[in-house]
Amino acid sequence: MNIRPIALLWTILLGFVIGSHALPAQGPFSADRLRDLVPPGFAIGGVMGGYDTPTFDSPPLEFAKSEFNAVTTKAFMPFGPWSDPNLPIDTSGLVNNVNWARSNGFRVHAHILVYPTENVRLPWFRDLPNDQVEATLQQYVTTMASSTAGDVWVWDVVNEIIGDNGDVMDADGLRIGLGSGDGFIAYKEYEAMGSDYVRKAFEWAKAADPNAILIVNEYSAETINDKSDRLLAFCKKLRDEGVPIDGVGFQNHWLDTRYEPDFPSIRANFQRFADEGFQLFITECDIAATITSDPQADPPNSAELEQQARSFAELLQIALDQPACQSFLMWDFTDETSWLQNTDFTLTLADRRPGFSDTIVPPGSSMFATPLSGGDGIIPITPKPAYFAMQERLAGRTTDFVRLSSGWDRSSSYLARFGFPDETGNYVPGSEIYLETLDDTSRQWSSLIWQIERVESGVFRLRNQWRDGADYLTRQPSSNNPSTAGASIALQGLNEDWLSQQWTLVPQGDGGFRMINRWSSPDGAFTREASGQNASGDYVPGPEVRVYPVADWSSQVWYFERVDQLQPAN
Repeated sequence: MNIRPIALLWTILLGFVIGSHALPAQGPFSADRLRDLVPPGFAIGGVMGGYDTPTFDSPPLEFAKSEFNAVTTKAFMPFGPWSDPNLPIDTSGLVNNVNWARSNGFRVHAHILVYPTENVRLPWFRDLPNDQVEATLQQYVTTMASSTAGDVWVWDVVNEIIGDNGDVMDADGLRIGLGSGDGFIAYKEYEAMGSDYVRKAFEWAKAADPNAILIVNEYSAETINDKSDRLLAFCKKLRDEGVPIDGVGFQNHWLDTRYEPDFPSIRANFQRFADEGFQLFITECDIAATITSDPQADPPNSAELEQQARSFAELLQIALDQPACQSFLMWDFTDETSWLQNTDFTLTLADRRPGFSDTIVPPGSSMFATPLSGGDGIIPITPKPAYFAMQERLAGRTTDFVRLSSGWDRSSSYLARFGFPDETGNYVPGSEIYLETLDDTSRQWSSLIWQIERVESGVFRLRNQWRDGADYLTRQPSSNNPSTAGASIALQGLNEDWLSQQWTLVPQGDGGFRMINRWSSPDGAFTREASGQNASGDYVPGPEVRVYPVADWSSQVWYFERVDQLQPAN
């Protein structure tokens, strides 16, 4: 997490401090919550609380169960897991948080494995002999990541490692410590291992949890600037050296109320990271509405709330428009639980515009930096204009373009439209579907691209992009009785009244969905067929699909990967 947007003060103590003021009610929640409106597979949510969450019945978490599909769970070295090197690493906080999240159908963004700025605050780690640092870091990363292996969607492997202008950095732009001159404090990780600590952290995390997406998480790198240049170059260097880095988390703390984010620059920056093949995540978004020392007497006015609403909506739109971006996660989502409400630390907001100097925000400040007021159990959670602006953007987005893959051997299970040669030898689309392996060749085929069209909350049609007019995924009638739903699937032209072309998507908690056809739902689960059994008697996945009754099979779980709309023809 970034605990100040530009100039990090290492003496800051993070904590959730309850505020005492809520904004007037802005209106009731509608039936469609944010999680019902996001594209399938896109994560929306926020941080669920501290590492040592004492209870899971807090108002924000109860609210999250109805509103979101993803949470961020926090655990890093100075805050409980390993306060005493003579004791075992305490994984219970992380495990309990992740278990709660998964049992409630959330995808888990886990934060953080290596955080040099916070680790330097831990006396026993700071005093560790350099020749013991690598083994200590490896033990921590391996223990924490393996304790929840298979249940974490994304791990922040390293956090806030790229230097700001004015920091002491190495040739790759890595910050090597805090402060400068006589006040410089070296990062223990860098002092002992140099930049190798980053590479090895990713390797240890990959070994401990092979299925998790592994990212570097960074602040103030959302726009195209010197820092994001350094970040992109370093991520490419890691990948080119074989480091298992999958993507980048952009924190998106926007706390200077004098101006709105540079949205075109953010779009362009996200695109250049996507062009390099990195997965992108908005991980810690909060946007100040005002800065006040007296939240009761000086709450944000209507103009400030509208500016905040525009910023939340535009950042969400950027995430939705960029297929490589997989999440919009907030650091807090209610004002009264926000780290930016009634703060107990000093913030320095370094303005990048000519004619403005740094702004010092003293302790005791409040920023109303989330889309929801309330949240402390006393003041009810109430939507602000920012919430409705986000909801409006999502409601207006009724279609996306995706690839679909089955949970049963995903590498060979991408849903595709069958083609055949016509009399001239050119391939034309057929009505049948099958499962294809995704490779450099098939990645260019429009037959693997599907337009997903929202019919209503949780219900979609799927239209293949190798079009001939009969493009919609349709359950076929029984061969024995045309008025009865059968088990086979084919492509047909659109009929808006047909339930056979409507699919209910049921989230499975890991980003996957069961696809249930609305024509006879109990036996309408979209399923990858087996092609027989191997010598050991295990079923082998085949290239065909049909519908079956709902069962606890990976062949009935489907994953949606958003892609660009424009694809070359087959």
